[in-house]
Amino acid sequence: MTGKNEAAKPKKETKASLVKKLNAADIPVPKGASIEVMKHRLKHYKSGVGYLVRPHKLQSRKYKDHPMSLLTDKSGLYWLPASEMAERIIKTKLIVVLGRTNEPSNDATIIDVPTDYAERFGYGSNDKSN
Repeated sequence: MTGKNEAAKPKKETKASLVKKLNAADIPVPKGASIEVMKHRLKHYKSGVGYLVRPHKLQSRKYKDHPMSLLTDKSGLYWLPASEMAERIIKTKLIVVLGRTNEPSNDATIIDVPTDYAERFGYGSNDKSN
């Protein structure tokens, strides 16, 4: 017999519920994204537009365990999503922020937050529980 006193089972997140959460957080929703990709964006992205950047100095070995190591071409143009990762890269002052946009330009390399970001670079997520 099931009663009202029983604990409710946690609801399984659906694509529709994740899209709603992403839109509410002002995070871009990729077309045809899987549930895992959307959960990853909710965890690591911040609301707002991304950054169009270009490195202006060569990295040193000091940044091998830093998100800056993801930018490998000194003359490259990169797009970074609004995230803690982007903020850490910008704080190095080894890049020039050319602008902010939700859509990267055609010649920009997209640097997404790696799925192993916390383990690889020792930092958490945008999740308030960290």
